Amino acid sequence: MSAFQDTLARFQEATSGPADAIPLARAALVAAGAEYVDIDINAFDRRLDDMAETLTRRLQRDADGPAPSLRPVQTLNQLLYTELGFRGNADHYDDPRNLYLNVVLTERTGIPVTLAIVYTEVARRAGLDVRVIGLPGHVIARYQSTDDAEPTLIDVFNRGRVLSEQDCEALVRNVFGTRVQFKPHYMAALTPRQVLQRLLHNLKAGYLQRGDEGRSARVIDLLLALFPWDLDEIRDRGMLHERLGDYPDALRDLEQYVQYRAGARDIQTVTETVRSLRRHASGGQSER
Repeated sequence: MSAFQDTLARFQEATSGPADAIPLARAALVAAGAEYVDIDINAFDRRLDDMAETLTRRLQRDADGPAPSLRPVQTLNQLLYTELGFRGNADHYDDPRNLYLNVVLTERTGIPVTLAIVYTEVARRAGLDVRVIGLPGHVIARYQSTDDAEPTLIDVFNRGRVLSEQDCEALVRNVFGTRVQFKPHYMAALTPRQVLQRLLHNLKAGYLQRGDEGRSARVIDLLLALFPWDLDEIRDRGMLHERLGDYPDALRDLEQYVQYRAGARDIQTVTETVRSLRRHASGGQSER
């Protein structure tokens, strides 16, 4: 078994449970093993535990005093951003390393989805109800206090800035302009599986932009471990295999896409590629 196949098997195991029970940070660290084969997953997981233990002590220290609903958020922000120095990597936003949790924990810089994993995992391990919110184009976090106050929305990329719903609408507008109308379901919490999917989609797009088709294909394998019947990913993997010269694997994927997506807009293009691959497999003879 290759190193990547071992990583893929461990990722499948880590993400095989119920959607809400998947260990998000650990699964993200396992996925990072596709690039960093010597990663010490347990060591990085312990870093998150250590941060959570520090946060727990501080929350307990503050428990006897007045407890405004924002205090846990302020305490967590102080720890992560002021003391530990986590920050959004605005200067090198498109660097793929921003999407590997081991690098984010080491360099203490990342993009919204990975910083949201750090933020929510530390909070969760300290007993706080903090969830990842998948706004289009900008992941944030949401804290729900135990006193039934209104939830607090947090911009994890910008040092834990507290957001209003209007701020969230502005974040979406800044990315998509007015062509995307803000919808209430944008404020729904993501499951760990959905967070991992978002992380991997970003990683795939980054590698495709760099023309790194081999790494892109490996990321698609991870995505298909999460959602095995994602036909768009099966098609994309097939096209990448075709470009890389892996014709049998390309034909397998693209034939599956053609079989189950007969009405797709790109079906003619994919069908032509399948015909070409079949001719190649048969030694160049024309199909009958």
